[in-house]
Amino acid sequence: MEKRILIVDDCDTTRKLLSYIVRERGYKILAASNGLEALEVMAENPVDLVVTDLNMPQMDGLEFSRSLRGQEVYRELPIIMVTTESGDADRKMGFDAGVTAYLTKPFSPQRLLYEIEKLL
Repeated sequence: MEKRILIVDDCDTTRKLLSYIVRERGYKILAASNGLEALEVMAENPVDLVVTDLNMPQMDGLEFSRSLRGQEVYRELPIIMVTTESGDADRKMGFDAGVTAYLTKPFSPQRLLYEIEKLL
């Protein structure tokens, strides 16, 4: 059974790029433009891993990650945050919110795929 990965990013171009990279490796892709939309997608579709941006309107990546960690069913779900925020404080906030891995843009596709495969 193919693994499902949810890509969450408010930038359409970034969402499409991430989806392309991950789809090429054989994963099924679901997509959302913010955390609220992602929660709606997840209510209808089980996912095996989430790749999320940090800065998004309506519900950012930190709020989204905290929301997932607050639900028993998602406590162990791998969450990879991909963001331009590279400071130590940003990284700490990400891990405190429950992300499993934190990548900064620009990133290599190989690095993203390595993290995904390691977590799945």
